[in-house]
Amino acid sequence: MRDKRCDVIQTLENVGLNKTPHRRTVLEILINTDRPLSASDVLKRNFGKKKINKVTVYRILSTFKKEGIIREVPNARGIKHYEMACRHNPIHPHFHCSVCKTMTCLSPLTLSNALEWFAKPYDFIVEDISVNITGVCNRCRGKE
Repeated sequence: MRDKRCDVIQTLENVGLNKTPHRRTVLEILINTDRPLSASDVLKRNFGKKKINKVTVYRILSTFKKEGIIREVPNARGIKHYEMACRHNPIHPHFHCSVCKTMTCLSPLTLSNALEWFAKPYDFIVEDISVNITGVCNRCRGKE
């Protein structure tokens, strides 16, 4: 889990979004998790807190992605997961367990440096870098 985290209110203010209760709730869930979450995961973690429906969660996630607050991380089956896109959470690879369907963040590689590498000599504009590994986690292999 990341040691430092973004502030919910400041994050929304930085991109000029209204600080609605639903946006604050979804952002708080994403800030306080140690792995990418699907929209369904966000709904499950919100259980009993604020009344929020699936369409609202998808709309909020779409807005956050458009504003650069979060990154979209698709798994091998095409299900989209979301994580914070901030200085506390640099670009990194992910491991997706094909049995339990969980996605785990792996240690950052030098992928964030790739942005600079692509931008200077080649004059590319990199919009996304994604490294996802699929397999079976230790828990599902019975090694935990």
